[in-house]
This record gives sequence, C-alpha cells and structure tokens, in this order.
Amino acid sequence: MREEYEIYEQSLPWILEAGEIIKKRIQEHTEIKRKSSHSDVVTEVDREIESFLVSKISEHFPEHNIVGEENVGNRVSSSPYLWIIDPIDGTSNFINRKKDFAISVAFCERDRGIFGIIYDVMAGKLYRAHTGSGAFLNDVELNAAGTDGSLENELMAINAPWGSMEEMKRWEHFFKLGTQVRGVRNYGATTMELSDLATGVLGGYVQYYVNSWDYAAGRVILEELGYKFSDLNGDAIDRVYCGGILAASESLHQQIVQSLKESSKEIK
Repeated sequence: MREEYEIYEQSLPWILEAGEIIKKRIQEHTEIKRKSSHSDVVTEVDREIESFLVSKISEHFPEHNIVGEENVGNRVSSSPYLWIIDPIDGTSNFINRKKDFAISVAFCERDRGIFGIIYDVMAGKLYRAHTGSGAFLNDVELNAAGTDGSLENELMAINAPWGSMEEMKRWEHFFKLGTQVRGVRNYGATTMELSDLATGVLGGYVQYYVNSWDYAAGRVILEELGYKFSDLNGDAIDRVYCGGILAASESLHQQIVQSLKESSKEIK
C-alpha cells in the first residue's frame, strides 16, 4: 500500500535524528540503572531515544499501537498497526564499548511485517527494508539469501546463557551445534548479529531467549531477503513472540533444526 510506504519514508529521518542525539550524548556521563540483573541495564539515553521516537509516532499516528523495550509510551488500541521499538539494542556495548549497538524500529499490521529499520549509529550503517521493495544497507541493495550451504562452512551467532554449570548443561545442544560450524561469533546485540546475517557475514542466528523488540526490525529485513525465522523447533512465530529463535537461509535453517533436535535427544 502506498500509504504504508509513505510511513516508512517518513520514519527514516526520525531514526537518523535519534542517532544524532546518541552521538552527542555518548561521551557524556549517563545514569545507569539495573533492570533484572547487573548485566541487564538501562541508561537515561535509552529512555530519551525511546521517548523521542514515541513522540514522533504519537504526533503523526496517535491511533497506532506501540511496544517499546523501556515502556516509555507503550499503548494498546483498536488499530491494526503496531510499532516495535528498541531505542538502543546493545546497551552494555553502548556503555562500555561506545559502539556495536543500534536503534531498531519495526512496523507491522497485525502479524504482517511492513518495514524494519536498524541503525548502527556509530558505524553509520542504516539497514532497512519495506516488504516487497527490497532490503538495503544505506543505498546499496542487499543480496537475497543463498539456496544452499553447509554448517561446516559457516560462521554463526549462537547465544546460550551463562550461568551455573547445571543451567548451562540444559543448553548443551547449543554447544554441540557450535562444534559443527566453522566458528561462533557473538556481539552482545541481536541487531548486530542479524545485520551480519543480512550481509552474508554470518550464516545463521540462534538465540536461547530474545524479546520481540530485539529482533522485530531485523526479521522484516531478513524475510525480505528470503531468510526464515522460527522458534528453536522450526515452528512459526508471531511478531511479538518472545523466546528462543532461529534465523537462517532455508537450507541452513533445516540443518540447524535437525542438529538441535538430534543433540537434544542425545543429551536426554
């Protein structure tokens, strides 16, 4: 629909402007608060960016639903449209590394992804896709997912929890998967890993638990390129699903699901 594409075009400058705010604030002292644990934190900049984006959406589309990580302006309405926002995915990277974090915004109609935008602020990389119109990194169109491939030739992002030995034992099938691929890369931000999947740097993404705002924009981009998203069993997920997820090309997706299932049986 033309109206939906216009919303996509309208939102791009908002995200670039939000990035400029982050660039100005990143060297300043910022208040850091714990959420669920010492490794799950939020800064005043996270809240400032989410508030900025929510204000833009509310000004132009007051009837739309909003789900944001920091719950600055979350709302539920009768509209079929939903914005899913992560103001800074990779907050610990933002605090400690001053890079490798991104703004993530997805726009959906019920369970239909319309567009997704990921902005790697410090690298100046804008990943974006409007369904049916192609996926881009800045102004360069990205290539579609390959139709073949083997696990042993791929780098993958495989994220298992760090905890007690007993807890980690539950995820031994993840570590077995890691022995079947060429190598494992973890960046501490779902958006960074999904962006590398979109450019072909990584062959797959496996995560034991993730929230919808972490992957929603990346999912739209990757599905536009022909990648498959699912839960860890290979089953379909909706746009606000939270839990374990898997993203890869069709061929690699099947291989990963099979590996996880076989390893789980062996462990049991």
